[in-house]
Amino acid sequence: MATIKVILKKNKLKSNGKYPLYLRIIEGEKNTFKSTGIDVFLDEWDENKQRVKSKHSNSGRINLLLAKKISEVEDLKFQLDGKKGIGDLLKKENELKIAKEISFIKYFQNYIDELKASEIAGTYKRAKSILEKFKNHHNQKDVLFNEFTIDLLKDYEIHLRSLKNSTNTIHANLKMFRMLFNKAVIEDLIDANDNPFIKFRLKKVKVEQTFLTEDEVKAIDNVNVTPGTVIEKHKDLFVFACYAGGIRISDLLQLRWENYDFKNNKVSFFIQKTKENHTVKLPNRAQEIINKYYVNPKIKGYIFGLLPESVYGSTSFDLLNKISSSNAYANKNLKILAKKANIERNISFHSSRHSWATIALKKGVPITHISEILRHADIGTTMGYAKLVNKDLDDAMSLFN
Repeated sequence: MATIKVILKKNKLKSNGKYPLYLRIIEGEKNTFKSTGIDVFLDEWDENKQRVKSKHSNSGRINLLLAKKISEVEDLKFQLDGKKGIGDLLKKENELKIAKEISFIKYFQNYIDELKASEIAGTYKRAKSILEKFKNHHNQKDVLFNEFTIDLLKDYEIHLRSLKNSTNTIHANLKMFRMLFNKAVIEDLIDANDNPFIKFRLKKVKVEQTFLTEDEVKAIDNVNVTPGTVIEKHKDLFVFACYAGGIRISDLLQLRWENYDFKNNKVSFFIQKTKENHTVKLPNRAQEIINKYYVNPKIKGYIFGLLPESVYGSTSFDLLNKISSSNAYANKNLKILAKKANIERNISFHSSRHSWATIALKKGVPITHISEILRHADIGTTMGYAKLVNKDLDDAMSLFN
């Protein structure tokens, strides 16, 4: 025999501070929840009486509506003549209704709003751009979850190629779509069988990682530049990263003197990308570079001075804009430095990370240690550097031919 109750879902707090009311259908040990579509503040709900309190301006109307929804489920229970299965029917009915009514665009926008509220700036910026591109393709019209088909995805893939997006850029765009569909399935908003990504396969092209040999890093280090210029700082920053465990530029730019342990020659910092603390022991050349900027025992602030002090402690969005601008400037100067060092490959600051890893492998550092220093979540990512080293060794042996 099914029992029906109205409950307030305290684990589903909405942005307006209200909580949703659900019907809870209990059949033996099985519970099924059906949304009423009604939201109230916590202090407006009487849990014992399962009614909206009179302090709510529309309490009478809402309580009548709740009674009607309970009556509808009671009628269904009567039609089933006491048989079990009312929860399954309601769940299926709910899934079909949601699939028709839920907007993918709005769901995507809610995800973006959550990123903004959590100040996850990098993902927020990327997600916002991906959504705008999709909306523009559909002339700003709404797109529902149940309108997504393999044909729609193929059409959009063709559109992205017409915009000269690379295969990997298209992969990144559709990968975010797939993540949102999987998220909606987990949240029981759509049925797993309605997810088009079950059959639609994303395409990705393997990109050759650019790295420098130890001699090439030294060649960059030996390039003559005017002392005190920005290009000198960019050169020092790049060489420092090549020796100091491939620290990302987003973290290097934020290194402060407070992060530097002079006694033990270590830098400890918060990794921007993975949101975790990390400590790196500096080898001699990295120590020489960092000490070059140490001019006062009472000095504070950013070590390399490439970010203005005004952004310290600012919001993630302000900081992200400054880091992006500084990264672009550094990459521009790296191309100049590479040319002066007679290095013909196209390098970026991220090449310092690849360079450190491949140099470390050639020096015999265990791949598990390299993975830990790079803070890779999966050692499989680090294994890619081993393949690069093997290819480099194979090329060296071909010189004997």
